[in-house]
Amino acid sequence: MSFLISFLLNLLFVRFFSQKFPLDMPNARKIHKMPIPLSGGIAIFVALLATETQVKVILPLSLAFFLGVLDDIEDLSYKIKLPFQILIATIAVCLGPEQIYFLGHALNGMLWKVVEVFWFAAMFNALNMIDGMDALASSTSMLSALFLREHRLALALAGFLPFNLPKAKSFLGNSGSAVLGILLPFYALMYFKGDLCYATVFLGYPAYEVLSSFARRIVRHRNPFRADKNHTHHLLMRKFGVWRSLIMLIVFSFVCNLLGLSEKLWSFMLFCMIYLVLFTHSLFQSRNGNLNL
Repeated sequence: MSFLISFLLNLLFVRFFSQKFPLDMPNARKIHKMPIPLSGGIAIFVALLATETQVKVILPLSLAFFLGVLDDIEDLSYKIKLPFQILIATIAVCLGPEQIYFLGHALNGMLWKVVEVFWFAAMFNALNMIDGMDALASSTSMLSALFLREHRLALALAGFLPFNLPKAKSFLGNSGSAVLGILLPFYALMYFKGDLCYATVFLGYPAYEVLSSFARRIVRHRNPFRADKNHTHHLLMRKFGVWRSLIMLIVFSFVCNLLGLSEKLWSFMLFCMIYLVLFTHSLFQSRNGNLNL
């Protein structure tokens, strides 16, 4: 049902109502050349709302979606969005696992709950960061949702994917990336029974993107919240083009999923090694736009 609702709504929006939605206009930081409707997130949200029965999912889902819609319409600054993201993250923490862990060790005390809130807020932004290339966020999130056995989300994304493949006819928009940004971390934390380490490794691609982006900007004495064109997908596209870059990043995300599902110390150590190698390489390569893998 979630697939049918998503697919039919996306078809309807793209064919007949594309001009009724906020448009993602081309600019120097974006890769598309024509205005694209930000309608995908709305179709996915409706599909999830029509099929989801758990209040603990519906509440953060709805709050994140409406914040994303407002961002699509008004193009909110991070100074406005961040407090609301932290509020939504706090609600998700309250509705999620009561006990949190790291590598199987229980983390007690209010400090760790604060850490969990900021983890949610970071992952909220991470899904937005990887939504910079056709089908990237939707395809990697669909595979992650399948591994987590969250079939409603996976099938809703599958209904959107045909309209988001290069060259895309519809984008997720901030509404869609916000939905993914709150649901995937929430589902991952529930699946791994509150273990922040394994949930992070499982969502290793968006986690890498947000960590490396913030670190890169801080190293270069730039505002860590200021968007740029040096994300992993930007660097890959300059060398390999859209389709090959998309496949490479889907494979990377898939590998991270498998490492997280192993729930072993070695998988966490391997993820850390991969992160350090990729970050060191991208830090130097992004200076001149060359990428020699």
